[in-house]
Amino acid sequence: MTAIPSGCLSPDDIARFFSDRKIDAFCIADCSTITAPAGRHPRDILPSCRTIIIFGVEMRDCFFFGTTKEQSAETRYLLGTLESTAFALRDLLVEAGSASEAILSLPLTIEAGKIRGRLSLKHCAADAGFGTLGENTLLINSTSGNRLMLAAVITEKEIKPSSPVASMPACTHCCRCVAACPAGAICDGVVDLTICRALTDYIPRLIRPLALRLMRGKWSAQLITSVLNQVGPLVAHRVDIQVTCSACMTACPYFHKDKR
Repeated sequence: MTAIPSGCLSPDDIARFFSDRKIDAFCIADCSTITAPAGRHPRDILPSCRTIIIFGVEMRDCFFFGTTKEQSAETRYLLGTLESTAFALRDLLVEAGSASEAILSLPLTIEAGKIRGRLSLKHCAADAGFGTLGENTLLINSTSGNRLMLAAVITEKEIKPSSPVASMPACTHCCRCVAACPAGAICDGVVDLTICRALTDYIPRLIRPLALRLMRGKWSAQLITSVLNQVGPLVAHRVDIQVTCSACMTACPYFHKDKR
């Protein structure tokens, strides 16, 4: 396992750590560049946070166009790579004497019918200069387009930020994603997750209206949150999952089908 130097840590050190872990892209940013509101900022999780390290793995063609078994295997590969890398980096930073936290897609919270992670990784990534947000609110990266699945580590260790990207991709607002969405979930740069098929297709049709109502209640939302966070990892790692809708991603000009 690659060691983290106890003294000054550079982007090159982080690059070497990621080099044998199949991480396709990463960005290091000063925590002060993150503009998230109170309750959604890295310092709400780690008050002494100085640095956020955001990284991603590209979702390959089989994730979008493969059989159910191929999509499930790719999902497990993506989640497993991000989880193992985030925990390993966190542990090495902690061992070097710096308080740190791994940030993944789970756990989730549900507030007023909206599903949120501990941080909005895509918004943090955009603030950090790792890309820009598209009309469908997904991150567009300069090398990987809109194919990155993200994770992060926040740490109190001060690390030199990554060099700015010379040419940052930008959403053209062509609205192909809006037209492609079968549920009409994208409007004015906002995605309504309560009708987005990437979420709702995993809820049995007969109980879908009840589940969506429960998400809006104070106590019932806490119950749904608890169930999601307990069941989610088991489903993701042990059950064959079909990616039922990725229309807004594959319609985007920044989606390149010639990826691995």
